[in-house]
Amino acid sequence: MAIPQLKSFADVQRFISQVLSENGQQGALQSAPHQTFWATLTYDQFVNGNVPGVTDPNTGQPMPILVRGKSAQSNLILSLQGLGATFGPDGAMGQMPANGPPFFTPEQISAIAKWIDSGCPR
Repeated sequence: MAIPQLKSFADVQRFISQVLSENGQQGALQSAPHQTFWATLTYDQFVNGNVPGVTDPNTGQPMPILVRGKSAQSNLILSLQGLGATFGPDGAMGQMPANGPPFFTPEQISAIAKWIDSGCPR
């Protein structure tokens, strides 16, 4: 798959769904607590909200999806990379998607990170 430049939230939604579909993982997400949240949330809910149905296993607090302009601090990116206390190899949740591999490639993650770093254009 060619990695597109993600210029809008709609591009991000399509891209995440496309990668998961091509990896054969779309169906398994129906049993995840958050399901296909990126496809059902509004722009404002996605950019400013928390992952639906998921709390941080270390704190019990809601987990923000992302930090606008800061992909390296965004749970969405950390989860796809499998990094940090929650998503790393010894983390309570591990790398996402939970039914991987296959996982998102570094290039695919970078496309989403660039959208976040550019301020999450609508």
